[in-house]
Amino acid sequence: MKKRALFCYGTLQSPLVMKAVTGQSYEGKEATLRHWARYRVRNSEYPGITQQTDSVVFGKLYWGLDEQALEKLDAFEGDWYERVVIQVTLADETTEDAYVYAIKNDSRNVLSDDPWDFDRFLQKGLEKFIHWFVEDRRDLFDRGDL
Repeated sequence: MKKRALFCYGTLQSPLVMKAVTGQSYEGKEATLRHWARYRVRNSEYPGITQQTDSVVFGKLYWGLDEQALEKLDAFEGDWYERVVIQVTLADETTEDAYVYAIKNDSRNVLSDDPWDFDRFLQKGLEKFIHWFVEDRRDLFDRGDL
């Protein structure tokens, strides 16, 4: 089974959220995604990304994800996102291909004009997100997807 890399730019930058979703801990390093922009999804505490020239998204690159973890992440991300292969840049300026969950073209209307910020999320949105993750998405647990 081939292991994959995943670039996370939103709530999954938190190793605790990543472990809650996948059931695993992963090694991660800071990375950037060029020519993409990150915006808050309307009425939520999480972001989506869309291609945008001259923009940069900061995030974390995790290595070693297997197909089972990716299936759990697919369920977690939901219908507005698609898993695509992109090229990220690490701190030493090397690049690596990785998966990322991007907003589908036909779902771009779910994005607000509000840029999403990880530090602001940790301070103001984490509690709401945890409530949403545990309570409002309980169907994922009940189905055994998580």
